[in-house]
Amino acid sequence: MANQLAVMDGGGGFWREAGGDSNGEIAGGCMNVRYALLAIFALIAGFSHAESRKLTMCYDKYPPYAMGEFGELATSGIKVKLLQEIGRQLDVLVVVRILPWKRCLSAVKDGLVDGILPLYKTPEREQFMEFSLPVMRQYNCFLYKKSAFRGRVDWADYRALKEHHLGMEIGSVVDKEMEAIFESAHPIDRAADSVTLLKMMDSGRIDLATIDSNVGKYLVGQQGVADTIGVSDVPIGKLSYAAFGFSKAAGAGKWVAEFNKVIEKMRKAGLLEKIEN
Repeated sequence: MANQLAVMDGGGGFWREAGGDSNGEIAGGCMNVRYALLAIFALIAGFSHAESRKLTMCYDKYPPYAMGEFGELATSGIKVKLLQEIGRQLDVLVVVRILPWKRCLSAVKDGLVDGILPLYKTPEREQFMEFSLPVMRQYNCFLYKKSAFRGRVDWADYRALKEHHLGMEIGSVVDKEMEAIFESAHPIDRAADSVTLLKMMDSGRIDLATIDSNVGKYLVGQQGVADTIGVSDVPIGKLSYAAFGFSKAAGAGKWVAEFNKVIEKMRKAGLLEKIEN
């Protein structure tokens, strides 16, 4: 009596019935089953690998570094593009969630995300983050109302500027010595964001404002005020370099070595400066 054997068709991926008692047919059917199972296991392993090569980071809504809406994924930005290029070279899927700054730092600290886009390394942050090599030069500078200054201005001599009204964002600390010099003449005006500082300057309430240099250049162009407001190229205080921060709680420190290799490679090729500009 002929034996009946159900086997997986190796080519079409569907079940068929094989008749006969030939050992060759049975052996061939078993081989088809084995190949099918191996293919399934390989597929599962591939999904697992892809999932392990995913990196979720966060950053504030802070053009031109990161653009997007709070609670959503970033759409563009200098630091976002930098992460995407590193992810491309490492064959890693990278995403950036836009979160308010304090919430982003808290998410990194609690291990809810893998890390944060380039930021300044401080002793406090080193307690819950591991840092990559420096990747981006960042510094604060002055926005200034052009009509309030004539001729050459020595931006390094804060005492020569202290009679002018200075504006800063709420909570920002740029250079304590500089701030003390300005406060000795006038209270520093504080604003919720950089756009408000521009409006305060346009109305004549302040003559100067501290701002991240890249943010200042972006906003002056975006707001169409380049004819009346300038951006200084002279850093306030020390020139600093930002680095990627990886959450210790999320076990993301394992990425530091891989990131550093790509960062060194990109630096030698001039790609870091190209992306920053």
